[in-house]
Amino acid sequence: MMKEDTGNNAVYLAWQAPDTRRWHVVGLLKQHEQRYVFNYTKGAFTSDKFVPFIGMSDLQTVYYSQALFPLFGNRILSPKRPEFPCFVKWLGLTEQASPFEILSRSGGARTTDNLQVFKPLIPAQDGMLEYYFFAHGLRHLPQSAADRVSQLKAGDVLSLQRDYDNKYDGCATLVCATNPQENVGFCPAYITEDIVNLLEQKDTNLQLMVEKLCEDAPYQYRLLCKLQGQVDIALRGKLMSTDEFRPVVDNADSCNSGV
Repeated sequence: MMKEDTGNNAVYLAWQAPDTRRWHVVGLLKQHEQRYVFNYTKGAFTSDKFVPFIGMSDLQTVYYSQALFPLFGNRILSPKRPEFPCFVKWLGLTEQASPFEILSRSGGARTTDNLQVFKPLIPAQDGMLEYYFFAHGLRHLPQSAADRVSQLKAGDVLSLQRDYDNKYDGCATLVCATNPQENVGFCPAYITEDIVNLLEQKDTNLQLMVEKLCEDAPYQYRLLCKLQGQVDIALRGKLMSTDEFRPVVDNADSCNSGV
C-alpha cells in the first residue's frame, strides 16, 4: 500500500451496502501534481452488490483526469452558491479553501446515494496525528444528549469509548462529553477499526476535543471533532493497512490508462 500518497492529497471513498448497511472502502482518490488519480481498492470486491461508477467501469484500471472526476466534483458546493460562505464556516475552513480541501473535510455525502469520502487516518513520519471528523448519529440522540451537544464549545475535551452493545459494528466507538460523561455521537463507521487500534496502544497519547460546534448546521456538520497527539511510530504502518484499503493496481503512476 502506498502510504506516502495518503496524506493531505488523498481521500478514500466509502460505499454503504444496501443489504447489510456495512461500509466498504472501494476507492482511493489522489491529487498528484496537476492531475487527479483514482484507483479502485480491494474493498470493491467485498460485496456482490457493488457496481462500478459511470465512466469508471473497469475495476482493474487506474483513471486520470486534469479536473476532479464528476463523481467527486459534483459533491462540492459551488462558490457561486449563496450558501457557500455558511457551508465552509460549518466545515471550519475559509472561502479560500481548495475544492479538494472542501471535499475531504465535508465528506461529500449526498442524500441521493450511499457514498462518503474521508481522509486517511495516518500519522506523520514523526508519529504526530491530527485528524478531523464530524460526529455521526446526532439526529438519533435522545433530547438530553442533544441538549448536551448544544452546550459544547470549541476546545472542550471529549473522549472515545467502545460501544460494546452495538450489534452491527464490533468496533463501534462513541464520542462522549466529559464531566459528566454522556454520549454525544459516534465515530464514522469506516474509521472505527483503526480508532480501536489506536485506543489499545499503551504508548499512544491522543486527545479528542471539540473543534467547532455550529448549531445552525445540518446534523452531519454540527459537531466537528479534532483528534490529535503522539502515536507509536510502529503503529503507523498498521493503520488502514487491511486489504480493503489497498489499491487494486498498486502503482498508479506507472499505468497509462485514463479518461
